[in-house]
Amino acid sequence: MAKINMCFDHQVAVKVFFVNKDKIIKKPIIKYLRSDAEGILEISLDHIAKGRWKVTLEWNYEDKEYSLVKDIEIPYLEAAGT
Repeated sequence: MAKINMCFDHQVAVKVFFVNKDKIIKKPIIKYLRSDAEGILEISLDHIAKGRWKVTLEWNYEDKEYSLVKDIEIPYLEAAGT
């Protein structure tokens, strides 16, 4: 199971946008997630197509809005023995 782990200083609820930079999927994939009580957030990459993505996280904390943008690449896995 591929995933992204992030650590916050507090518990957060985030809105995550996945935008396909290869334009295979034109509509963004949106996930609503919550970290655990220690602030650890796990973002599963299962069901996300292989390729290049722009990932944007948006959250609110103490009446302030935050966002984080990262470019990631989910690699294509080669068959064993090739």
